[in-house]
Amino acid sequence: MAGIIGVYAFDKIWNVSKFLYYGLIGLQNRGYSYSGLVVLKDNFKAITNEGAPEDITLPSDIDGWAGVGYTGSKISYPIITDYGTLVVDGIIKGDIQEIAKGLYKEPEKTLRDIQGVFSLIFLSKDGRLIGYRDSYGIKPLEIGGFGFDLAILSSETSGITVIGGEFRREIKPGEAVFIDTYQISYTQVEESKHNYCAIDLIYQSRIDGFVFNRYIYETRVKIGEQLAEEKRIDADVVIGVPDTALPFAIGYSKRTGIPYDLGFTRTGSPIRTMLASDDFLKVIGVQLKLNPIKSVVKGKRVILIDDSMVTGRTLKNTVFSLRSLGAKEVHVLIGSPKLISRCPYGMEVPEEKDLIAANLTDEEIAKVIGADSIYWLSLEGLYKVLGKSLCVGCMTKKYPRVI
Repeated sequence: MAGIIGVYAFDKIWNVSKFLYYGLIGLQNRGYSYSGLVVLKDNFKAITNEGAPEDITLPSDIDGWAGVGYTGSKISYPIITDYGTLVVDGIIKGDIQEIAKGLYKEPEKTLRDIQGVFSLIFLSKDGRLIGYRDSYGIKPLEIGGFGFDLAILSSETSGITVIGGEFRREIKPGEAVFIDTYQISYTQVEESKHNYCAIDLIYQSRIDGFVFNRYIYETRVKIGEQLAEEKRIDADVVIGVPDTALPFAIGYSKRTGIPYDLGFTRTGSPIRTMLASDDFLKVIGVQLKLNPIKSVVKGKRVILIDDSMVTGRTLKNTVFSLRSLGAKEVHVLIGSPKLISRCPYGMEVPEEKDLIAANLTDEEIAKVIGADSIYWLSLEGLYKVLGKSLCVGCMTKKYPRVI
């Protein structure tokens, strides 16, 4: 998973390095193991960091009127070539140097020929910015601006709005945007196939975002309401796992009338355990981001809602924490269908052997994590909320594109 951003100033007096830096901080929900940015003035200057964007230190001499940035799990990005610099969200096949050469010389043909599932941003050595989503549209890409001065490409609207930009619209699947000193133009390179990533909507995107032409907060509230339609539980309080699952809990509470409350407060950095790079952080990360509030759960029958379940380790620790603070019952609801297969497109869903829902029954999982019961959103319920133009390969083992 990755967040990518490109910023282009129409007047070369601008320095876009801080726009890129803060835009990347707004995208680090998409991955934070490795980050970096490249700016163009007379030539390319790069800063890379093994860690989150917020840990980057910008040198005083980093200056450029256009640039791109990356935050995610691939140590190879951003890539500077003889023809320009490239950042990618997703998986592409082929020699990067040859792809960059093609994007510089024959961009439309090259975009049509690239194999993979991806969104990309390419800044050429002569100062042209290209953004593109492959025709399946599994990875998002948005465009916005800062008045008439800057154009901004970003994986999510958060990369645009946190730097004061105004969101314009989503780049369509199979569509390319070309930005130079004089204009912004769009070309439909390939026919749209529309297979949006269900996990991006359920988990990956920020709750204040607009992705795949949907408001994330509103979408997750509806998923919570759908959970209430499918599985009503007699309980005293509904709580959600911050931050992604809070709207699910709000929706469930609205539909059932069971009071919603804030079950956790943060301690330390906002760790996203699905994205964590080592097993220790996956376990201890739940304590860093989820410290339960005793008065909310003590002596109560608790409904705990989370966005997904991968290995079960995070939820096991969370349920244990609630029990230790006196929760009378803990019923777990999951705002996605079961994850039973890996993602070949770059989402951090591991192999089937590591996925708890692919290997144990519901009763066994409830016992392992210490819950009184567990329930996952049905695939039919997911389609009811999101429609069927989705990639749900990690839930069904049926993938829209072979790469």
